[in-house]
Amino acid sequence: MVRRVLVTCLGTADELFTRLSAKLVELNWLGANTVIVVVGDGAEWIWNRAKLFVNRCEILDFWHAVEKAWEFSRVHYGAQSKRGDQFMDRLGRDLRAGGVEDVLARLARLKPTSAEGARAPRHAHQVLHRQSPAHALRRVSASGLRAIGSGAVESAHKQVVHARLRQAGMRFSEAGARNLLALRVLLLNGEWSLLDRLAMKPIAAAAA
Repeated sequence: MVRRVLVTCLGTADELFTRLSAKLVELNWLGANTVIVVVGDGAEWIWNRAKLFVNRCEILDFWHAVEKAWEFSRVHYGAQSKRGDQFMDRLGRDLRAGGVEDVLARLARLKPTSAEGARAPRHAHQVLHRQSPAHALRRVSASGLRAIGSGAVESAHKQVVHARLRQAGMRFSEAGARNLLALRVLLLNGEWSLLDRLAMKPIAAAAA
């Protein structure tokens, strides 16, 4: 079963992951057999903090992986190479099928023809090694979640944060933005009724 919950955090990456973990605990979604799927690009700060979840499945954003592979292909085969196109076609199919180990093995066998060409396979290997092995991807696929890219999360950020806070002429203090996002998340999570439990303060008292 796939369920969705949104959290917001105008703070550090550590604060974001702590808040996310706390929300999952609050909802009782962290059972013994729960697999936390972490989808991200190549940024190390994401993967370092993903270790907060012991039973996790790390998935490198597919399009980020392909972008790095294209950079390698242009260096190794040339910008308009038919062999480069064939290499990318096979790489894309293998990654979609979960054949990350096969892709990494082929990269290791390539013989670079320049210093830049020598760096490219190492960089591609560093990026792609984050991709989950095939068995992990099958577990995710079996759950009904087609988690190959982080675009949906980035779109949610745009809809939750940017669309509300960055409209023409809008200005917010940090405290005001936090409060508005808290309300926005309550609405999108279907928890608007929780407002009845909040203690309301007069504006003058809140500003004191």
